[in-house]
Amino acid sequence: MLLPLTEPVRDTLIREAFRQARGGIPMTILAIIGIAWIRWLDTHTLIAPLWTFSALAISFGRAVILGFVLRHQDQLNIRLREWLFNGPLIISSLVWASLPVVAFPAASGHEKFGILCVLAGLAGGAASVLAPVKWPARVYLFCVLIPGAALIRLDAIGPVLSTLGVCFFVVMLLSHAAARELLIDAIRKRTENQGLLADLQRERGEVEKLNLDLRAAETALRAQNSLLEREVAVRSERNRLAFAVIQNTAEGVLVTDPDGTMVEVNPAFTRITGYSAEDAIGVSMSLLTPEGATDRQQAQMMEVLAETGKWEGELWSRRKDGSLFLERRSIDAVRDAGGTTTHYVSVFNDITEDHHKDEQLRHMACHDPLTGLANRSLLNEHLRMAIAQGKRQQGRAGILFLDLDQFKSINDTLGHDVGDLLLKEVARRLNSCLRATDALARLGGDEFVVLLNSIRHPDDCGLLAGKLMEALGKPVEIAGVSLHVNTSIGITVFPDDGDTVEVLMKNADMALYAAKGAGKNRYDFFHASMSEKASIRRELESALRDALAQDQLGLHFQPKFDARLGHVCGFEALVRWDRAGHGFVPPDLFIPVAEESGLIDELGRTVIDQACAQIAAWHQAGYGWQKVAVNVSARQLIHQNLPHQLRNSMTRHGIPTGSLEIEVTESVVMTQPETTIPLLADLRRMGIRIAIDDFGTGHSSLAYLRKLPIDVMKIDRSFVQEAEHNPTSQAIIRTIVSLSQALRLSVVAEGIESAAQAAMLREAGCDQLQGFHLARPMPAAEIARRWLATLPSPTSFRHSARPPAAPAATRPPQSDYAG
Repeated sequence: MLLPLTEPVRDTLIREAFRQARGGIPMTILAIIGIAWIRWLDTHTLIAPLWTFSALAISFGRAVILGFVLRHQDQLNIRLREWLFNGPLIISSLVWASLPVVAFPAASGHEKFGILCVLAGLAGGAASVLAPVKWPARVYLFCVLIPGAALIRLDAIGPVLSTLGVCFFVVMLLSHAAARELLIDAIRKRTENQGLLADLQRERGEVEKLNLDLRAAETALRAQNSLLEREVAVRSERNRLAFAVIQNTAEGVLVTDPDGTMVEVNPAFTRITGYSAEDAIGVSMSLLTPEGATDRQQAQMMEVLAETGKWEGELWSRRKDGSLFLERRSIDAVRDAGGTTTHYVSVFNDITEDHHKDEQLRHMACHDPLTGLANRSLLNEHLRMAIAQGKRQQGRAGILFLDLDQFKSINDTLGHDVGDLLLKEVARRLNSCLRATDALARLGGDEFVVLLNSIRHPDDCGLLAGKLMEALGKPVEIAGVSLHVNTSIGITVFPDDGDTVEVLMKNADMALYAAKGAGKNRYDFFHASMSEKASIRRELESALRDALAQDQLGLHFQPKFDARLGHVCGFEALVRWDRAGHGFVPPDLFIPVAEESGLIDELGRTVIDQACAQIAAWHQAGYGWQKVAVNVSARQLIHQNLPHQLRNSMTRHGIPTGSLEIEVTESVVMTQPETTIPLLADLRRMGIRIAIDDFGTGHSSLAYLRKLPIDVMKIDRSFVQEAEHNPTSQAIIRTIVSLSQALRLSVVAEGIESAAQAAMLREAGCDQLQGFHLARPMPAAEIARRWLATLPSPTSFRHSARPPAAPAATRPPQSDYAG
């Protein structure tokens, strides 16, 4: 923050302004003549005579005022001099602002370009010449550059020149601000030095007076000669100490003459630069200047030194081996008694390492440390820039929100190291599909975002999404394991789906959720209905969370029948949610919500505990130990704590392990067989029966199938429903039964909806049957009343009391998740 300007500083600034105007006004007049000459060369006509006359008149008027002020400025107060400088400058600015308006309509492209070049030259000179003044200079820069940049935009190459003009205006503003700040700092330091010089002059007068006294007291001085000799010895020791400090200091010290020739260096100079004293002494300081360096900083340095006698800053220098290093240098001028500079003393430090650390910190603040991609902060910046560009150019931009479908299970089963390597490979594959103008970011976990700049049509996003899915769908070999990773993608388009970063990202997230809900490994574009669906989903998740906390979920049980004898031989536990005020919520509606929100673990624990409690309750009621099957989710298997959880629940309710059966789907087991097979083996050793659900729909291999620690195969209902009219499905069922018999496994057919299906499956050799035709899922009390309390047990399906069939529209799902 700049300090308020004092009166001496203001006075010096306005004097400097008039001094520099001696060069600026002639250049302005030459510019006016040059512009008129450009018109004459192009059309042999004069450019806007009134404008030319006004511009020249104002420039000559400024010259007259300049001469007057320079002759009488000591008699004029500061405010009047500022007004005499700023007023004509503002008028001149307005004249330059009107030039594009009066000249461009009749000007050719070459003439416009020439005029812009002249205006750019004026602005470049004004940035430094007008450094003593603030707002008038900025008004001048605006009037010289912005009107031309705005009007030239209508031409063929106008947008480019217009953009360059605006950018040049910003650069000139920054240049003017820097020049003004340096000038003010120099003036202040010069004022301080002048004060010091005044003090020095006063002290010099006092010294002269003392000399007179000393001459009068010559005798006394002789008597004090020994004392003075001791003082000289002390000062000599101090000089020796000062020299030793310079020789041993960690900072490099370099002394040059006024021409820049090095006359003395210390050992630290040699250590930092590699140049010995013999290499450096007698050689110009340009020895340290890197190749290709500009003279601008050097010129500014010398200008500041000439005015203030001191300079401090950072610059790049070259070592003897050619390598570059960044140094922080402080230069002080050494002057003799007459004020003439005799030497310059430079003290510098090598700050290259600190510079690299700062650069690394800046990079880390904006990039993901694992993949090196942009992080959320940098992505938001890219999005804001894309939106601004789209608004200016009426263009489009696309946002693709990606989420890996199987990453969590891979990360949990194979470890975070493998997960990290997979994320790096995913980042590499995504990058290989993008253009140089696109941006890729990792938000965290397995979430990535692709920003497509300047797309012609929303379909471009769909084409890229397909390309990305194809690239990620190829197997990845990591740590000797072949991994298959798919991705779901949500797409939003600016400005169709929003015009802010927050809205576009929220809508992309909703589109991603829709893609996952539609089966994963696909992409979906955002549309307005998704917002309502997302709201419903959030409300359902909140209600499910409350229902779990308040123990509002219960179990229904569907009987399983012995295929030969016809009596009930077990039950499958199915979770039901009777939501207050809404009735029963279908499992296929709330189970996916539980899986996506992470509530599936708590839901699984609840189902297992309620099933064990019900088995114990039936036993206490005198119905014996009933066999109950409970479905287990992939997440419960992955987390590896299922055996401990089951053991605790069975122990707490006091039920035998043989009463409980665990059902897992074929696809869950075969996704990570190396992990799930040992876990299932542990459960089987505990005495818990293992059933493979939905068999025939996954991708089991015989090599794995014979190793699976399982007791039961459940034929998927899709085969059962097609078996009546599809010989292929009948053949598949017989094959599954034969395979199960060879492996000594029980076979359960589920989804039976007709007597013909039951007869066909019984004939095929199935051991157990289950389905709506036989019995629907029902509460535990109804199970006890209809099945467990019936003595004797039914001996055939004909004797089984079957509830009336429900209308097809209200029939509940035939496969419900229970854990």
